Amino acid sequence: MVNKVNSCDVAIVGAGFAGLGVGIALNKKGLHDFVIFEGEEDVGGSWRTNTYPGCACDVPSHLYSYSFEPNPKWPEAYSRQKDIKQYIEHCADKYDLRKNIRFSTRVVGASFDQQEGHWVIEASDGSITHARVFVPATGALSHPKYPDIKGLKSFKGQSVHAARWDDELDLKGKKVAVIGTGASAIQVVPGVADDVSELQVFQRSAAWVLPRKNKIYSEQDHLRWAKYPWLQKASRLGIYWLMESALPALMWYPKMLKMGEKLHKSSLNKAIKDPVLRAKLTPDYRIGCKRTLVSDDYFPTFARDHVHLVTEGIEKIMAKGIKTLDGELHEVDVIIYASGYEIGEPAYPYEIKGKDGISLKDYWGSQRKAYYGMNVSHFPNLLTIMGPNSGPGHTSVLIYQEAQYNYIANYTEYLLKNDLKYLDVKEQVQNDQFEAFQKRMKNSSWLSGCSSWYLNEDGTNSTMWPGFSFEYVLRTRKLKRGVYNEIA
Repeated sequence: MVNKVNSCDVAIVGAGFAGLGVGIALNKKGLHDFVIFEGEEDVGGSWRTNTYPGCACDVPSHLYSYSFEPNPKWPEAYSRQKDIKQYIEHCADKYDLRKNIRFSTRVVGASFDQQEGHWVIEASDGSITHARVFVPATGALSHPKYPDIKGLKSFKGQSVHAARWDDELDLKGKKVAVIGTGASAIQVVPGVADDVSELQVFQRSAAWVLPRKNKIYSEQDHLRWAKYPWLQKASRLGIYWLMESALPALMWYPKMLKMGEKLHKSSLNKAIKDPVLRAKLTPDYRIGCKRTLVSDDYFPTFARDHVHLVTEGIEKIMAKGIKTLDGELHEVDVIIYASGYEIGEPAYPYEIKGKDGISLKDYWGSQRKAYYGMNVSHFPNLLTIMGPNSGPGHTSVLIYQEAQYNYIANYTEYLLKNDLKYLDVKEQVQNDQFEAFQKRMKNSSWLSGCSSWYLNEDGTNSTMWPGFSFEYVLRTRKLKRGVYNEIA
């Protein structure tokens, strides 16, 4: 049987915020020949697959949405999963993107053909697609990561990863363990506390948690924003600059972080009266070194009699529960893994091969590099969304993504108009930029000494953008000549 071969200008992987955003930018440029591969049955990306209790965004809704598509009907300041999913579905319909999407079709391999100047993309339905430009847009936080703990498969009860929640899981009256205290855990823990008979939260290191101060929006708010869109844009702008103002503290002036520490301790002291528990919930590293979290109900949950914080460290998982390093076996009925996501190359669950058959995994090794987080040398016409060193530590990821959508559209337009086979970013340009980023970050909170998923094995940082978000937007507004090897 001969596999069906399709062709297009741009192949995009993922129909979440990122993939749809790229499609919208291409359409605005008059570049309509693109396909979006989506493994699920509908759009939404991580906001479709993440359905764990309490799932919500930790960035205000006005900023965690496309700047060109404000939503005057956000129910609250920090929207929940179902509302964000509904917004993404609205955008797919309004911008007529569904006709470009191949649902229930996963990419299983991608390789670059130097002779022809196109990517050869293999899909789960057996088809082959030739694309001039290839855009993995699955995002950095899309594939679950399980903790490196002995005996994960030994447990005889029920277990679930927060990122792949089982909606049929019944927790009522059960003894439940949550492993992890990161961004998903601080939502899961309050989200399940009402149902369970006993909740044990296993913490490796405490997190800095700032008050979220969520607000429910009224019908009057919705009507006002719909009638006067500039008011909502003004609100978005105010939120943007407020969040942007946190960057100097993270990058250059650590004394400014004292305000964040005070906010954490104030909400902790208000919720928790036990000094021993307070100490356990207080980090021993600089704020910002790991992801700073926001929540109004995480600390109050630990004040409840049936909720317990376990900090002794996990030795292994056994048939009936979790054995800690002090020798105690914590018997539970259900284990919830709130242990985060695979970052970087592991986020692509298929092999990507560039020039001369080199794999992206081998090329990156333990130190991921990409020109402005998009172009990887030796992988021509590959543009990643939220690739190395394009992650924010203080604001909405969509600020960066929108800049990337436009860059990809400009890149594609330039490639096609000039009838080029491909553009390949010069390795020296890519490497020099990476080194410059490391120097800019040397005094930042991100490199202040804690163990963080931001960092590579050698202590370098391939995750964060070392500057203001508006700098990233300005730097990527236009293609720069001379940084690419242009092959006609």
